[in-house]
Amino acid sequence: MRALLSKILPAFGVIIFILILGTVGFMYAAHEPVDPMDAFFMTAITITTIGYGEVIPLENNPFGRVFAIFIAFSGIGTFTYIATSLSAFFLEGHIQEEFIRRRTLRMINNLSEHYIICGLGRVGIRIADELDRAGHQFVFIESDEEIYHKYRRSYKHAYGIVGDCTLDDTLNSAGIKNASGIFICTNDDNLNLVTTLSARQLNEELRIVSANKSPSFKSKLLSVGANEVVSPHSIGGRRMAMEMIRPNITTFLDIVRRDKTDMFRLEEIKIPSNYSGKTLESLKIHEMPSTLVLAIREGHEWYFKPALEQTFSPISVLLVMTNEEEKAYIDERLSIV
Repeated sequence: MRALLSKILPAFGVIIFILILGTVGFMYAAHEPVDPMDAFFMTAITITTIGYGEVIPLENNPFGRVFAIFIAFSGIGTFTYIATSLSAFFLEGHIQEEFIRRRTLRMINNLSEHYIICGLGRVGIRIADELDRAGHQFVFIESDEEIYHKYRRSYKHAYGIVGDCTLDDTLNSAGIKNASGIFICTNDDNLNLVTTLSARQLNEELRIVSANKSPSFKSKLLSVGANEVVSPHSIGGRRMAMEMIRPNITTFLDIVRRDKTDMFRLEEIKIPSNYSGKTLESLKIHEMPSTLVLAIREGHEWYFKPALEQTFSPISVLLVMTNEEEKAYIDERLSIV
């Protein structure tokens, strides 16, 4: 927009100058006294080529006619420049946007195991911040073009789409069939419900986490395919209560969740199926000085502070507090089996 204004504003300045010059010139060129408004009108119809006729007679007035020709070509040239600049600006902007859109769709088409965020409201922005901070690739869908343009370059690992997240075409454009999960967090429970239903039909294995405002929608969202339903208001209330009642625990959990150093972090490790039947002891985690096993999840069952003899199943998930180096060692142990 600044580039356009830098071209257009001087051109409008030239138009004003031509109007002033023409008014004074026609008053001077006339053989008889001329009203300034008539001279201004003569200038205006000359540079706009309206052609209402000569308000100021120019018969037998070579200077006046030459001056009129000069004013006409000056005005036409300036107006042509303005029209060309405006056309080029809007045409180039449209072409550029279309190029960006097509390139984005091609890049999304190559993604796998990514996440999708439906709606960049207050909740969606927080989710995007967390995913980007953790280095996860994600695609956000936003129906408001202004919000889309505001955030499309705000994240290192994100791709944006303008569209209606309730439509199958939009979800397919976001790569839903290759995605690991989808966050549905529009500001309308009805939209969340329809989007959840569409997402589940398009990908039966997809993990769906949906937000809800009204408590009555939780059962509906779960019934149409949501894995989890989260009420931001309820979580906010519980968090405020925890800050008052157990502030040290809350602070500790925040540090563990957001720590960016090599000191420690909370990690969940999916146990590969070929490791099924082996024990926790076989990973030799108990020999690692900076790793603490918190729990093992087996479907809906939780085993807190599990014994070394605890065996893994194909659906086991290991929750540990560890550092980057020892996490890499655990991953290596699991991969060589």
